[in-house]
Amino acid sequence: MRYNDLDEIAQEFLKYAPEYAQTEAREAFWKIMDLQNQGVVRNGVYYVVLVDLVGSTKFAATYGNEKTAERIKLFIRSSFQALNYIKIRNIGLFVKEIGDAVLYIFQHFPDIVRWRIAFDEYLAFHGQNAPAPFEIRTCVHIGEIFLEGVNPLSLAVSQVFKMEKNVGAGELVLTDSAFSVAWPTIARAYHGFAPVTEIQLDGFNELVRLHRLIQNDSEDLKRIVEEKIN
Repeated sequence: MRYNDLDEIAQEFLKYAPEYAQTEAREAFWKIMDLQNQGVVRNGVYYVVLVDLVGSTKFAATYGNEKTAERIKLFIRSSFQALNYIKIRNIGLFVKEIGDAVLYIFQHFPDIVRWRIAFDEYLAFHGQNAPAPFEIRTCVHIGEIFLEGVNPLSLAVSQVFKMEKNVGAGELVLTDSAFSVAWPTIARAYHGFAPVTEIQLDGFNELVRLHRLIQNDSEDLKRIVEEKIN
């Protein structure tokens, strides 16, 4: 996938701007492009994605701390390799590692799915010579993110950690708010999700519904991102 010529994009953008505001619209467009070229990530609304390694405590009890540390390092490196491999065009940013988990923010839900596909593939490769296969679970929330460097100051980050115990190995689960934003971005739309349970999250007056992205088989995530929206 390649960007269209910037002049063509600018012409399309300016086509809808009022005649009397063409100069201002042009300046606004190029300011946005300049920020993108600088790689500047701004505070704003993002998907907050927490992926953790399932069974680390059991693995440590069986194989010891040294092998567990090596396993977690492979897991974290794989998350970076996956992000680099898919070459996303929207924002995808590593935020931090937390024990045997990684926290990322994304701007576009299909990028999350592409990243998870590549992540699974890297972990499967590394797992060939590992004492036990890698299993991960993926929690997705959405909210305002305030970044101090890459340190997120956000209620949404605290909320996403409350999802973990309700997400099974191999699953990709979204809160109701994330689901409401994400479902129109895939061809299967809301038919591609199944309700999981309701949980209590700080900041919500009522229980929050969780939704699981349905995966019919091991190759289904690839089909989800390849299917076209009609």
